[in-house]
Amino acid sequence: MIRIQLGVQGLGRVRFAVSPLDAAKDLLFALGRFPRVLGAGWRARAVDALAERRLGLLAAVAGGGPGGYAPDFLRPEPAGFQVALDTALHQVATTPSERIRYELTAAIGGHSWDGTAGNRPPRLLLMAMERGEQYVAQRIAAELEQFWCAVLAPHWPGMRVRLEGEVADRASLIARHGIADTVNQLAPNLEWHDGALRVHLLATSSHHLSLDADAAILVPSVFAGRAIFCGAEPPGAPAPRTPLIVYPAAQNDSLPPSRGDELIGTTRVKVLAELAQPRTTGELARRLYLSPATVSYHLQILHRAGLVQRTRRSRTVLYQRLATKPRFADGPG
Repeated sequence: MIRIQLGVQGLGRVRFAVSPLDAAKDLLFALGRFPRVLGAGWRARAVDALAERRLGLLAAVAGGGPGGYAPDFLRPEPAGFQVALDTALHQVATTPSERIRYELTAAIGGHSWDGTAGNRPPRLLLMAMERGEQYVAQRIAAELEQFWCAVLAPHWPGMRVRLEGEVADRASLIARHGIADTVNQLAPNLEWHDGALRVHLLATSSHHLSLDADAAILVPSVFAGRAIFCGAEPPGAPAPRTPLIVYPAAQNDSLPPSRGDELIGTTRVKVLAELAQPRTTGELARRLYLSPATVSYHLQILHRAGLVQRTRRSRTVLYQRLATKPRFADGPG
């Protein structure tokens, strides 16, 4: 069991975060440790990308060994609620050498691979470590970027909407019932009790850790099946981090129903999903990785169909989704 003593002030500093890079780490960890929680499509895409792009070092490190430990520097501490992919990758590539050495030594020393003949550290990892910690960090960052672009980039807009909707739902529960009660609903193996966050590990694990902290970060995941602890160690660990807990995101209705996909097209469904709150054309273009002209075209169609409203604020035009049924469809989206 992991016990994080927060107290009243620490509880007040508990926050949520969403990161595209975390989604890649969660998928890789699930693939290595709990592949059955993944759908066949995700498993196939992840395995194909690792093989075809020769991301062997990433596969060796991110999936965790028999002990279940995957180095935490692949999941950099988020500075805010949303973290851009480039920012997170830069954090990975510039991880302090002592932190990488600490985590990889823990993995090789038995926290992940147990040192027996059948579970020695992968040769590829040992060879990379011989070239130095910064080489490992930069190589892992480069492979993470390739993996994310190949596997997750096409799906990230919809995933982000779901994760942001998850956090919004939890914020509403906190406002109505308090953060302690809300935390107790995040995952069956996560609880708030006697001033501490407790993450219950698998029955086969004998690992126990108790630490004091003045904050904690909660990260929803579409790939996690249970709460997973990472990001903090006992006193004396180099470059200490804020405790971070990944938990499974609940299903929500942030995305329009599948019937809308058939009626107005996949792209416009994604646009509608992003318009749960007011956004400009430029903001939509950045979030959906589309050109402003393409977004403007789809917004005009959605506006004519009565699905979105337009509001002008000074020199800015904002669009927001309306809870109405479309009057017509205008070609494939």
